[in-house]
Amino acid sequence: MPGYPPPHVVESAPTVPVPSPLVAEPPGARLLAEIARLMPRFLRHPVDRRQSGGNAAALVIAPTGEVHGRIFGRDAARGQWCWGIAHRKVTQVWRTGYATGRFEELVYAGKLDEGTFGVNRPDFIGWEGGVPLEDTAGRLYAAAFSGFRGVKDVEIITRAAPVAGLRVRQTD
Repeated sequence: MPGYPPPHVVESAPTVPVPSPLVAEPPGARLLAEIARLMPRFLRHPVDRRQSGGNAAALVIAPTGEVHGRIFGRDAARGQWCWGIAHRKVTQVWRTGYATGRFEELVYAGKLDEGTFGVNRPDFIGWEGGVPLEDTAGRLYAAAFSGFRGVKDVEIITRAAPVAGLRVRQTD
């Protein structure tokens, strides 16, 4: 119908909900935001830049079971691969409460029985990059990163943790 809506009626755009500034972001979301902020600094190292091509993934499982995750980079295949590795790392930390790599060391040294955690040896990830974090109440936040060298996967999480109000859980 010509002339509709009438010229004096202004249609407004749909509103998008805006998070209340009074509601704090959960620690998992803050951890991912800080990891994203740190990524360019870590990509300055030629080995990590070459290995990742700027592609990586980070995951966090909160004590409530809430999952936060992010894929970095533009290569979908590489992002999917990193996500899969990060997923294996974070679920192992979530199930065991131990860092990846360290859990396997303790099992193979006979100091832990993997059966009590419901993790079978063929399912061990073995690589570093899964880190048990905790909040001030001591609740476990399982975190993992994949894309860089294992030691750098761990470092980016441990450097981001304090900004999210988290710290590395001591298990030994």
